[in-house]
Amino acid sequence: MLRDAALQAGDLVVEVGCGTGRLTLPLSAMTPANVTGLDTEARMLEVARSKDTAGRVEWARGSAYRLPMNDEAAALVVMVMVVHLLRQRVRAFTEARRILRPGGQLSLWTFTPRHVEDFYLNPYFPSIATIDRPRFPSESVLSAELKRAGLDEVRVELRDEPRQISIADVVDRVRGRYISTLAMLPPLEYRLGLQRLEEMLAQDRSIMLVQRSEWAIITARK
Repeated sequence: MLRDAALQAGDLVVEVGCGTGRLTLPLSAMTPANVTGLDTEARMLEVARSKDTAGRVEWARGSAYRLPMNDEAAALVVMVMVVHLLRQRVRAFTEARRILRPGGQLSLWTFTPRHVEDFYLNPYFPSIATIDRPRFPSESVLSAELKRAGLDEVRVELRDEPRQISIADVVDRVRGRYISTLAMLPPLEYRLGLQRLEEMLAQDRSIMLVQRSEWAIITARK
């Protein structure tokens, strides 16, 4: 993504929905450009600032629908695992286009519908797929929405990322509701699913679950 954007010193990269800076910080170390991490949650930004020991990133509070940047200020806008949180995607993409300079690039990283259908926690929480189907549209839908927002040269890359996760790590993740969908489950379904995973952990700590993530990486230019 960074190579494709051909960033130079003085250019601006904006990560929308940066959270605690998990991507923003390594991103800032890999480019000579200036990097801004943007999020709506003040507590997330406080954590991000505390981790930014090099002081390479400017942290700002703001919404995807109203970015606190001037027109044509950015060379690259990044949205990683943000699309499913947007209720007005075209509006957000249009706002990203506003702050992009001519030739600037918007990069979206999101999960595919197949990822939703094959998600490794579905057997324990059947409502996950029902909740996430409308939140994770197909790459063709997103490509059309990017074009509606006035962006061109839309390209799609799919990446499959299988990995094994220990049952102990799975239980820790679920207890912490590490994905937003878990907080949207019916309370009884969440409790029963967690109980089933905890019983598996008690029976055999060597159990491994396979998580298969399928990413859609979509780029578009102004």
